[in-house]
Amino acid sequence: MKFKKVLSVVILVLLCLGVVGCSNEPEDKGDKDITDLYTVTKNDDNTYSYSLSDWEGKTLFEKDDIVREPKINQISLTVYELITQTGTGLSTNWAVYCDVKNSKTSDIYYYVLAAKENYVICGDFKNGEHFIVVQEIFETDGDRYYKEYKLENVSPVAADFAVDCKIDANGTAIVTYLTGNDYTETDLTISLP
Repeated sequence: MKFKKVLSVVILVLLCLGVVGCSNEPEDKGDKDITDLYTVTKNDDNTYSYSLSDWEGKTLFEKDDIVREPKINQISLTVYELITQTGTGLSTNWAVYCDVKNSKTSDIYYYVLAAKENYVICGDFKNGEHFIVVQEIFETDGDRYYKEYKLENVSPVAADFAVDCKIDANGTAIVTYLTGNDYTETDLTISLP
């Protein structure tokens, strides 16, 4: 009798382990390989086509006939940046962000300098003035964080006034831009929200 009880308990434990181990959907899909979601193809005319899907296989963004090969960067556990350069210098790039968990696609951002977690940092020129813009990548509840930093004494350049941006582990961005007629590299430090 005791043997039957022990055998029943062992079988029950094995069945429980089997059910847990056979779950077809991982608790945290953040470990899912991006190659399952992202495709890039070089076309016969030397252009590129690419697409990114969410965890369920729904296409979030796709683009054809891109002159340069796009790059994909992981911005957070579930958000990926698809960035494409159309010329030389940072001012010629554009990016779109896709949240593969929540099936969201961002607006297209231009002159992208950097992105981290929920924020993108871009250069902007409007009304004869130069700005660094920090904004939330995705709109939340009809609202989006947006802040402009006006730059002073920017060098007379055609397009690339901001030449670099680094974000440290604490969420501090250091944007390097050119100032004066001697094109001095000047840093703007921004604490991300």
